[in-house]
Amino acid sequence: MAGVRSPNMKLLIVEDNAPDAELTVRQLKSEGIDCAWTRVATEEAFRDALRGAPDLIICDCMLPGFDGMAAFSIAASEAPDVPFVFVSGTLGDERTHQALQGGATACIAKGDRRLLAQAVRSALQPGPGRRRRVTDRSKPPAATDAGTGAAQHLLARRAVLDDTLPAHDPAAMPSLVRDAPPSPAALVAIEAGPVRERFEKLLTMANLQIESSVRASEALGRLAASLHALLFTDNLALIRCARQLPSGAATHIVFVSSAGDSLESEALRAGANDWVPSDARGEHFWAHLTIARRIADLAASLQRALHDNCMLSTLDELTGAGRRHYFQEQFPREVERAGRLGRPLGIVMCDIDHFKRVNDRHGHQLGDQVLREFVARINGSLRVGRDWIARLGGEEFAVVLPDTTASEAAAVAERLRERVRSELFARPARPTSISASFGVCALDQLAGDCNELAYRMVKAADAALYESKRRGRNRVTAGHIGDERPRASNG
Repeated sequence: MAGVRSPNMKLLIVEDNAPDAELTVRQLKSEGIDCAWTRVATEEAFRDALRGAPDLIICDCMLPGFDGMAAFSIAASEAPDVPFVFVSGTLGDERTHQALQGGATACIAKGDRRLLAQAVRSALQPGPGRRRRVTDRSKPPAATDAGTGAAQHLLARRAVLDDTLPAHDPAAMPSLVRDAPPSPAALVAIEAGPVRERFEKLLTMANLQIESSVRASEALGRLAASLHALLFTDNLALIRCARQLPSGAATHIVFVSSAGDSLESEALRAGANDWVPSDARGEHFWAHLTIARRIADLAASLQRALHDNCMLSTLDELTGAGRRHYFQEQFPREVERAGRLGRPLGIVMCDIDHFKRVNDRHGHQLGDQVLREFVARINGSLRVGRDWIARLGGEEFAVVLPDTTASEAAAVAERLRERVRSELFARPARPTSISASFGVCALDQLAGDCNELAYRMVKAADAALYESKRRGRNRVTAGHIGDERPRASNG
């Protein structure tokens, strides 16, 4: 097969649903494309897998707590020469256009996997097409460089909220995306064919999402790969093996026994939670299914809560800015990238002046509105997809400016100060005049230990911010590492 390295091609699949990943691999193999493949479903696992130098990335669009566009922006920064193919049912026309414009090799619907093999062959062909993404990204123009992907990641997370939350309803944040996390499935691993078919039909009637495996080895692989709320099986060895997996791989195990079988006690000792006869029927049997349904609902609720927590760990629910934890995790990566590539980097610390007075005089509801509008104004003055803002607590924020020199960062901060001061806030309810103080630290050339440098830049910008407040507020102060005499400019 020309153009595809086989069987040594290393394929990285970003997919939370193990059966979908297996379908993708089977489709490729049926077209003569063999590969060694790895499946990941979290940002941390994805970043780790990129270090293994995959030949191709195939990615779903929506995963619990981690979405495909975020993975795409990370790959564009950390592995720009690796072809990236979306295989998803939820990408949408606008994001498809955005992905292709950004350098994705192809965007294919899950229902059209037959198109995948050609896309893979085209992506791995030597020549200009094969290197398109690395050519696009090798010396990126200042206006299009995605940096570490932190800003793109926040944009992608906000897009999820825009798609799922009612308009202008931040109170709905704790119930972000009710339909996004997949419902935990019931796995039917019954060796006897007629019994398996009967249970598949009954469980479907009970409104349970089901997966089915004939072989115990296949069932064990499914359990290891993803959460299953329920396991129905007649295989004692599978029960014992399932209980050796990490907690939660199978929440509730039901042993299915044939008529006259006397293995119920042994099944319970092996780790089963319940048992039912294979020909069970009537009220007793439906009572078992009712319990199973409730367990599945509980597992689904827990998974939705986990998904919401993953989202909330990235975004501040009031303003849509990044959270403090996100800033603490991502800013050192920005410093490391700037040092590695020899590029400048700026950080601006900002604080709304006399914000306590706003809350005391007008109430916290208007104070929340001011915070939201403040972040909207800051975001509106930044480069989309490159600069980003995080809320560090209360009314204090950090703005990260990749590829920005000291003089440029000071100019950006001054522009932000003017933008905040230029118009009244929270109109038309209670027009309020708001100003903000800014502290800047930027380096034209980074050198030294990245973790220590990140800390020192934050400390210098923070000291400059407090110098602005000490000198009367509504001003920008430029701070410098090792310089205890920051320079302030009146606003």
